[in-house]
Amino acid sequence: MKKNIFVLLLVFIMSVLNASSQGRGAQDRMMFLDYGDRFFAEAFVVPTSQPDSATVTILFRMANDFLTFVRNDDRSDNGGEYVANMQVSIEVRDSMGVIRQRIPWKSNAYTNTFEETNSKTEFHYGWATLRVGPGTYTIAIELLAKKESQQRQLRLPPVTFRSGRSKSPIATPVFGEPQKSGALRPYVFGGNLAFGPRDASAWIIVDDTSETMYDYRLRQLPYDIRDIRWWAVSDVVGEERVQPRQNITLSSRSTNDIPLLESSSVGQGGVGLLNIDIPTTGLVPGRYQLDLVRRGSTDTIAVKFHVMWELMPLSLRTIEYAIEILQYVTTEDELDVIDDGSDPERREKLMAWWKKQDPTPTTTWNERMSEYYRRVDQAFFAFSTIQEPDGARSDRGKIYILHGPPTTTSKKMTTSDRPVEVWTYANKVGKTFTFETNDRGIVELMDIK
Repeated sequence: MKKNIFVLLLVFIMSVLNASSQGRGAQDRMMFLDYGDRFFAEAFVVPTSQPDSATVTILFRMANDFLTFVRNDDRSDNGGEYVANMQVSIEVRDSMGVIRQRIPWKSNAYTNTFEETNSKTEFHYGWATLRVGPGTYTIAIELLAKKESQQRQLRLPPVTFRSGRSKSPIATPVFGEPQKSGALRPYVFGGNLAFGPRDASAWIIVDDTSETMYDYRLRQLPYDIRDIRWWAVSDVVGEERVQPRQNITLSSRSTNDIPLLESSSVGQGGVGLLNIDIPTTGLVPGRYQLDLVRRGSTDTIAVKFHVMWELMPLSLRTIEYAIEILQYVTTEDELDVIDDGSDPERREKLMAWWKKQDPTPTTTWNERMSEYYRRVDQAFFAFSTIQEPDGARSDRGKIYILHGPPTTTSKKMTTSDRPVEVWTYANKVGKTFTFETNDRGIVELMDIK
């Protein structure tokens, strides 16, 4: 039933898109592939040298596809061939609902090609800082320059600043990619950790003025009934020493493409910083808890968060479809074994099958599985027609999924006025595939050389 809903929804979407995009090529139609909202934000608090004052840093990012690009006709502007106006309004309210600050922010985003303007994986960043006193604050971020169909506003979880000592972390952790310089490139993923092929760091600000040791344990939490199940991973344990009297700031090297956070020692004041290594390559998507215990005391910090696959292929999210589309790379007998049992059992068997195909078995990130289902998604949309709604099950879809995009494509007409499409692979595939549209409007594979 879930598979039918998934396919029917995509078929409906494609019927609308096919009607509105006649004449578009396969690559053009791929831009309609939608992985959901592509506008993210998070905020964290850092106390200042004044006992009743703190700085709130607000970070946000938006995908190119979220913005409206136009050709850049300003000859004095060397940013890029296309430009988009990024305008954001930030509203901060206290616990009584009173607006404390409104912050306007604007900048320009640039790309060099039209294809990049529709990218869902290329982002532009922005940030703002403000001073607050003790209290709890709610932050709303509204994107003013946007496409009409896109999400308009984000409301962040409340942020709290308490003066005086606290056994809790001063701010929510900031997850990001550690840099060789010691800086942190934040993910800006709504307080979540991005699942991927690289390990991460968590910066946790604590109320410690000395080099105190903390013991920590990172553990996987039970799956919710609505979660996509992976497999169990072992706890991660370790210890970390507080870096005292640190000042956490946005680096002067930050750009709209790459924001960076830096920590530096200060003579007086500052905060304690725990820099926890997170072995993301050993984790799977799901819910986690990081427990930190201050050595020599019972002071405990518990931080809950999600590891999320930001661009998880749509075709992998529905178990029935994810199993059935394996038909190109496995046997019917194997499919029957994987497809037997409850949803959690089938999901576990599917992941186990892919684990055997993993080119990097020492990590949980499976490049082969990711690429396979990414191609399935692209093929579904790129080769969908009225006659073949599921482009991934078409002949062109099969070749695309197995071999990726061709090096070159060409189109011509046969003597009987039938469209012919020729795909040439000049790479290690080393083959040419010829497709012909039959009388029913179905594109068939006619020849392989």
